[in-house]
This record gives sequence, structure tokens and C-alpha cells, in this order.
Amino acid sequence: MKVFLVYASGYAPETERSMPLGILYLAAYLRHHHGCTVRLFDMQLRIQSPAPVVAAAREFGPDLIGISGMTPDAPALEALAAALKTALPGVPLLIGGPHATHYPQELLARTAADYLVIHEGETALGGFVEYLRGDRPLADVPNLVFSRHGEFAHTNAAPYLDDLDALPFPAYDLLDLEAYYRLPRCGVIYRHRRYAAIVTSRGCPYRCAYCHQVHGKRWRARSAANVAEEMADLVRRFGIGDFVIMDDLFNASEARLRQLAEAILERGLKIGLSFPIGLRGDLMTEDGVRWLQRAGMFRCMYAVETASPRLQELIGKNNNLEKLRHIIEFTRAQGVMVHGSFMLGFPTEVEAEARATVDWAVASALHTAAFYRVIPFRGTELYRLAKEAGARLIDDPKTYEFHKANVVNVSRIPDGALNRLKRAAYRRFYLSPRRLWAIWRALPNRFRLLPGLFAIWIRKAFLW
Repeated sequence: MKVFLVYASGYAPETERSMPLGILYLAAYLRHHHGCTVRLFDMQLRIQSPAPVVAAAREFGPDLIGISGMTPDAPALEALAAALKTALPGVPLLIGGPHATHYPQELLARTAADYLVIHEGETALGGFVEYLRGDRPLADVPNLVFSRHGEFAHTNAAPYLDDLDALPFPAYDLLDLEAYYRLPRCGVIYRHRRYAAIVTSRGCPYRCAYCHQVHGKRWRARSAANVAEEMADLVRRFGIGDFVIMDDLFNASEARLRQLAEAILERGLKIGLSFPIGLRGDLMTEDGVRWLQRAGMFRCMYAVETASPRLQELIGKNNNLEKLRHIIEFTRAQGVMVHGSFMLGFPTEVEAEARATVDWAVASALHTAAFYRVIPFRGTELYRLAKEAGARLIDDPKTYEFHKANVVNVSRIPDGALNRLKRAAYRRFYLSPRRLWAIWRALPNRFRLLPGLFAIWIRKAFLW
């Protein structure tokens, strides 16, 4: 059976991108367990219309089409689904990923999808292949959402996968890796041009109000040996130098963290490790930082979000801010570049609280920081909190995007004041001789990276 998998994405050349691990895992699973021939197409590679995707699908002649995408890319996803269904009307069309999981009814109403796959996709997509072959009734295929006689229907939910080591490694051989090296990568800063994104665990037990529910709230981890073997395989086959870790929560287990660092060192892998997400700062220990630094960590991000204890409790993040301040200082002292993430404009947030968050960031030992306006996505606790607070919510996915989001404001801060505060935060944070000197000293590939980083700062400090 021939399966055509697409990652739908809107054209935004300034947006950070990464390899589409979701469909890479699905492709590997279908090949390994069901003997499928799979072709991938990733619209992140600066594809500006559905036309080349449709042309590739026609040339391939699939028996099944699957599309994945995120909510900010919903317009591109909807246009792509319509174009593919028009071109190949007899081929079953499935849509999965975060957007399908959180907006299933809207997506069924707005697209030509035959079925949606929600939450993890391996079991569902494999089951659907068996259904198409006549080996399984549709009712037994889990995690499907569809419309029957105008009614919203779904099959039973599949349990989340426990044995992640049993999954085949992502199908990196189906990608043109060189194309990704020409895009702004997730985390932006890098040591080596050749990189791969990797996930070492799924799920997160924390209840942060803004987070997705795709992989559930139970943390499931690959073994250190399995992760290190994938890294060694990618180094051997593709000459990978940097690994970008994309876990929801990497450091839930200090023991596994140390085991992975030891496995990397034992294999003699001379690699860089970047953590643009996935490290919970108040869980991180000094020993954990030391082990990761020895294994190759050169940059990490700690998500502070807000300096307000009230808002920390409201959003369920519950960061220990003093412990977080200490681990930021310690991580920097080990020669690792430290990035911080902050959100401005939570439900019920007032201007004084937002200013206190900016003050905390400016006073910290962070090398770099990003300040985002809060966006409450459907299906999250943050959405419920915003609604409860009486915020004006705009549910049209076309209003969501990665950088500006200036039409969404669920706080008690006027729109203009919130925009000015966000832009001023970038100026206050970065226009410090001491911080600029620290960035200059710590930044790898500084002459190659600095022009792009300066352009990003101009946009965020004055335009967005």
C-alpha cells in the first residue's frame, strides 16, 4: 500500500522550523509494521501553495493520504486538504496532529477530510491501513473522528504507547536534510550546520494551562541506550553534528538524564545538544547540568513564563522562581548559553504583573530571552480560564500565528499597552552592554549568526 504523508505549513520565512517528527515516526511505523511504501512532503520547506504537493501526490499515486499540522497553519492545511481531495477524490484523506486533536468538529466542517486522527497516530494509522486492506472493521480502528449522517462520531481511544523503544527510528531517509539546514532552525543558535531533531520521551505530568494534550499527561520515556543508538545512527548515516531535543519534558528523571549523558560519552559521540524546549528549570539540578554539558549541551531554554506567584498558580506552572533563578546562573557558569521564555497577557493579568515579569528577565543571568503574547488554544485549560474571566476569544484559526498574535488579548491590559510592553521588553533586555558582551563571548558561529539574530531583534523590538 502506498501512503502519502504531508506536513501542512503556511509560508512564513522568518519562522523557526524543524524536521516533522510526527510524520517521520508514522512513516517508519507504516513501513516497519505494515510494509507500506511511504512518501513524505513537508510544506515547511518554503512551499507557498498546494500545487507542488498535489503534483507530487498525483505522480506517486497513493492509496491513502495523511496530513498533519498545527493550529497556526490551519489555513494552509484547509487549502491543501481541498486541493488534494479535488485532485484525488477517490483516495481516503486523513488529517491528524495537534490541530485535529483540539479542533475536530471545526476541521471536519471546514475541510474535505474523510477522517481525523486525534492524539498519537501510530496505532490509528496502522489500523486504518488494515481497514483498507479488509483485515479490520472500521469500528475497531482507534482515535478516529468522523461525520456520519451529519452527526459527529468517533471510535474508541487507544492507550498511549508505553514501550517507545519498540518504535522504529524516524524515517530520516525520506527527507532532503540539506533543505532543512537552509531554514531557521528551532532554537536558531547552533554549533554544527548539520543537525537532527529528536524526541526522547512523550507526555508530561504537569498541568500547565497553556499546553497541548496530544501525548497525554503520563510521562513515557525511551531508554538512554535506545536514544544514544539513534544518535549514533544519525551521526553515522548523515554526519549529524547537533541534536535539537524536542521533548515536552526531558528531565523528569535525573537518573535517565545521567544514563543518556554517559551513553553519549561512552560512544565517543562528539555532538552538540540544544534544548529549545523540554527542560523544566526548577527540576534541573547542578549535577544534571554538569552531565548534559559534558555530553555536549551548548544551549538550553528554561520556561519561566511569569514572575507573578499568583499567575504561576493560576496557570498551573508553579515554578519555584528562586530555584529557577539559581539554576539559570549555574547553567550559565558552566559555559552553556541560557535562553528564557516569558508570556505576557494571561487571563486577569494586570500591567504591574507583566512589568514585574520583564523586570525579572532583565535582572536574570539569561543570555537571551523571548517575550510572547498569550494565546489560548481550544482544548487547553488556558482557554477555559480566559473564557471564565470574560475575555473576548477569537476562535478563527486564521487569527493565530507564531510571532505577533496582536489580535488576541485575554488580559486586563489594554491592547496598545501590551504591545508596547512586549516591544520594550526586547529593548530593555538586550540593550545592556554586559549582556551583549556575554552573548558575544558565548555565541557559536557568531559571524554567521549575528546578522540574522539582529534582524530578529529589530522585528521584535520595533515591528511586532
